[in-house]
Amino acid sequence: MTTLITGGASQTGLALAALLQTEGIPVLFGSRSGRGVPAGIPSVKLDFTDPSTFEAPFSVEGHKINSVYLVFAEFDPFPFAKPFIDLAVEKGVGRFVILSAGGRRTEKGPDSIGMGKVHTYLDEKGLDYVSLRPIWFTENLSRNYGYGIKQYNSFQNTMSKARVPLIAVEDIAQAAFYAITDISKLPNREPILVGPELVSYPEIAAILTETLGRQITHITISQDELVKKYQTYGIPDALARYLAEIEGEEETMGVGEALMKDPRTLVGKLGVRDWIMKHKEEFAPA
Repeated sequence: MTTLITGGASQTGLALAALLQTEGIPVLFGSRSGRGVPAGIPSVKLDFTDPSTFEAPFSVEGHKINSVYLVFAEFDPFPFAKPFIDLAVEKGVGRFVILSAGGRRTEKGPDSIGMGKVHTYLDEKGLDYVSLRPIWFTENLSRNYGYGIKQYNSFQNTMSKARVPLIAVEDIAQAAFYAITDISKLPNREPILVGPELVSYPEIAAILTETLGRQITHITISQDELVKKYQTYGIPDALARYLAEIEGEEETMGVGEALMKDPRTLVGKLGVRDWIMKHKEEFAPA
């Protein structure tokens, strides 16, 4: 019984595929372009913004899709996620695992936004699902801040005091693996995924300094400055403001610290210091 991994070669999708393959579970990638999909793993064109591609994963010879891992790049995926989920149910999919997000905005219910709307729909339809709700990825240290660290020995965000439990991709993938293969190993069907420790960004700068052997500085900027920074990356205005607001809430409300105490929380194993040690070559000067 095949697992369909949507969203192309995402960080969590690739890590999940490796775990499934180790257990001999067939994997099929759904991707807009096919770029980044590992050699030897089949893939089909699946573009959530193009409904004409929705049938493709269910037409691959030799693959009976039993579970789907849903990953969306769009800020509001519900308009196209709904018809895809409906089709998948018709095709016999038994379980959906969605990569959602921690925090109040993505709690299931009528006020949910973004991926939380998809979570809400799965729940309202009475489908067999798991909604993975990670907080900030540890990998953001290289993906979002890596250029500044490599080029200028510094990185910027709005969080000078917030202490957050960053969660590593490998721990998210492990939770997704359990969601597909043995749900009894999860605390619930809506686990909030956090890392094993609370750490501030100035503390992360100190860890980087110690590990890399050169001074790395964390620079605090305003929310308006952060919005402009996101916009220069081509991020749509609504999403840029949303991301800046989330950072602001971390700084002023201690969202990450509160989530550590939530009974739905699942704590990962890989801490920030160990992650940086494993990935320090990614921060080498250009």
